[in-house]
Amino acid sequence: MDGVIENSTETPSYEFTDYTQRVIVATLILMISVVGLVGNTMIHLAVLLSKKLRTATNTFVVNLSVADWLTCLAIPWNSVALLSTDGLPVSEWFCKVVATVQFTTVGCSIITLGFIALNRLLLITRPTTTYHLLYTPRKIVLWVALSWLIPLLTSLLPPLTGVGAVGYNPQFYFCGSKPSNPHYNIYNIIIAAVLYPIPLVTIVVSYSLIWLHLRRHAKKMIGAPKKKPKYAPTNIAMVPSHHSEENSEYASRSGTTVNNSPSRKRRRQNEVTKNMVYVVCGFGLCATPYAINLFFFDMGPTIPYTTVILLLNNCINPLIYATKHRDFKTVFGCILRRQWDKIPNPSDFLKKVRRTKCCGA
Repeated sequence: MDGVIENSTETPSYEFTDYTQRVIVATLILMISVVGLVGNTMIHLAVLLSKKLRTATNTFVVNLSVADWLTCLAIPWNSVALLSTDGLPVSEWFCKVVATVQFTTVGCSIITLGFIALNRLLLITRPTTTYHLLYTPRKIVLWVALSWLIPLLTSLLPPLTGVGAVGYNPQFYFCGSKPSNPHYNIYNIIIAAVLYPIPLVTIVVSYSLIWLHLRRHAKKMIGAPKKKPKYAPTNIAMVPSHHSEENSEYASRSGTTVNNSPSRKRRRQNEVTKNMVYVVCGFGLCATPYAINLFFFDMGPTIPYTTVILLLNNCINPLIYATKHRDFKTVFGCILRRQWDKIPNPSDFLKKVRRTKCCGA
């Protein structure tokens, strides 16, 4: 995927002709693709095998994973184009499809990150009734649909109205926006403006508010008289119950008695704070160089490398949203060790497979 802000002239000021650099970029893209496909497939498999992971909040995690998985499936074609010495080795229409898929899936990934931030903000800071009002099954479907429709329409509508075009970019040997179009710059600005600043602001504001909320709550707990722990659950249950169930159904399964331990609350607050830092830093480090390149610089040579950094987010997301999640970690461990009997709350699919295996044996 490319989206360089470049003067819309017939002969671009820079062309990514250095074959050694192209090999390096193509190799990095292939590595991201392989790691991302494996990581995101693990998330899909975990949700398929364990009912414990099939919750409202995890719907967004799975949606994020699907978007990242599709991105990783599409980006190897950029490597093919980069490594080719005779122009585009596939048809132009195929490159158009790849470019549209990339814009849509990368955009969906970024928007879903924003939706997850909002979800966690409401989960931790608002009453349970408010959370469940906004996250009914139908409304969750709407949230997910929006995460796909916004980037899809953003990438499709401008070219359909004559603003920009997608396909093979001979300047960078990528499938992306075409510099030959007179509205090349405008199209790239539209893509970057819709898909980057709004999710970024949502993520930063949401996690900042969560951090402030948890900090205030921690101070109240420290200053509370020692007699009050007995009655504290009634007054402050909102925070631990929401926070401990990153998914809303977890508390009902695990019980709230254990969750009301002050030391446990503090540990979980620290966990969430760390996860906030990982999320914001991961998103910022991967997306910001690319966005800066688009908005402020007219330097062609940096585009291939900032694109690689942007795509790296597709590998980081499974680590942040899966390996840091206790339930996902447990299921991942069972999958890797092939301990199918130890998977918590096994799905009907897993039960059926196990029954078939037993009967077959």
